[in-house]
Amino acid sequence: MKSRIPLILFVLTALLLFAPMLQEHLHLFKVNPLVGVVEKKTKPAFTIKNWKKHAIQDYARDYLKHHAGFREPLTRLYNQYLWDFYHSSPQFRNGLLMLSDDGWLFETGNVEEYYVGNALYYAKDSLGLAQKLSEEAFRIYQLQHILASYGVQLLVMLEPGKELIYPEHLPENKTFKGEKKITAYDFYRNRFQQLGINCFDVGSWFLQIKDSVDYPLYPQTGTHWSNIASMHVADSLIHYLEQLGDFRIRHFDIREKSEKTVAPDDDLEQLLNLIRPLKKEPNYYAEVTLEEDSSAYKPKLITIGDSYYWNLLNNAYFHVIFRERPYWYYYSTAYYTGEHRNINNVDVLDEVLSSDFVMLAYSTQQLYKMSNGFSQDLLIRLCCDENDIEAGKQAAIRHIINTPKWLEGIRQRAELYNIPVDTVILKEAENIFRTNPHNYLPIFKDSIPTKRSTKAQQYGIQQ
Repeated sequence: MKSRIPLILFVLTALLLFAPMLQEHLHLFKVNPLVGVVEKKTKPAFTIKNWKKHAIQDYARDYLKHHAGFREPLTRLYNQYLWDFYHSSPQFRNGLLMLSDDGWLFETGNVEEYYVGNALYYAKDSLGLAQKLSEEAFRIYQLQHILASYGVQLLVMLEPGKELIYPEHLPENKTFKGEKKITAYDFYRNRFQQLGINCFDVGSWFLQIKDSVDYPLYPQTGTHWSNIASMHVADSLIHYLEQLGDFRIRHFDIREKSEKTVAPDDDLEQLLNLIRPLKKEPNYYAEVTLEEDSSAYKPKLITIGDSYYWNLLNNAYFHVIFRERPYWYYYSTAYYTGEHRNINNVDVLDEVLSSDFVMLAYSTQQLYKMSNGFSQDLLIRLCCDENDIEAGKQAAIRHIINTPKWLEGIRQRAELYNIPVDTVILKEAENIFRTNPHNYLPIFKDSIPTKRSTKAQQYGIQQ
């Protein structure tokens, strides 16, 4: 037996050394993937070019780092070690998440929004931000009135961030410097009221009820509103749409809650990629049942917004309540039942004018880029033909040419990338025209533009 011990140790050592390679190529054991954004690395090709610039080893190292066998469970084991012994995580070090003293997880952007605001990423100062937000509010005001003439109701849902509702659980500010002057949420809430824009302000509502409801509006280890809170938002939204549309919409009942964690109530915790779940306050879940109402109207609702809306879309019977419910995620990817496509492949004007409601739904941190260009794009589609668009581009070109510092910057850029100056000017002009068409076309100077594109004229106006 003693003579076999070295052989047994050798075999065990060999298995230990070669197990990751065998797992990588043969996938002998099923492992759960890591949660979060994973950068895909393609297998490096051995080429003369890579060899000459001494890059093949770097490429191979990066590839093996992301594809090594048992990488997932070993990563979780390491993360659990960091958490148990140091109460730390790679997600804290890379600046993605922050942890409060009472064990609440927050996205760093939400913490920054509460203490200093995210305005500095979108404008040089408060005056510049107010101008930017005011322009967007005015475009929404114009769209609301234009679309109403086609029988389409435009509304905005102001979604509160976790930091707005539970600031008492935020980590102490040791990171962000500067004075908080203006936030998009506060600006839009007041401006929309002044302009009479249809606004479902969930933030103000949540602040009123946070101390009286018997369920958490936001989970301790999640970033979005809780699953059960989102069902109450969906129910209230349907009531709000009924008032706007002046017709009956089918409802659902929210049944008695039970203690249960469902996605995405622990989405931040999942990003930690630990072996064991965290100790936390209980989350709740409530079944919803659809009411029988054969007389209810099934409207078409288009939503442009951020990730908060997924809870409503996936869990509140919207697929039955609404005739159609396209979700134009950040006005980039259009999600339909069973499919999705790039927004550039969508007939935006036809979709909008054949709907009953168009909703902009953004949370506090995302409100700075409200509509993601939808308001400008739709105004152009509603009011401009090709000759109007060309006139706007030419006005933008004149603006660039008559601004020496701007023009010089374009010349330097063109020289750097070896591109004709006229090409860069044209591209820049098209971009600034579509970003703010009001600066370059007189038709948008009116409070409510009266000109309509040839295509928009084909749709019936409702008196």
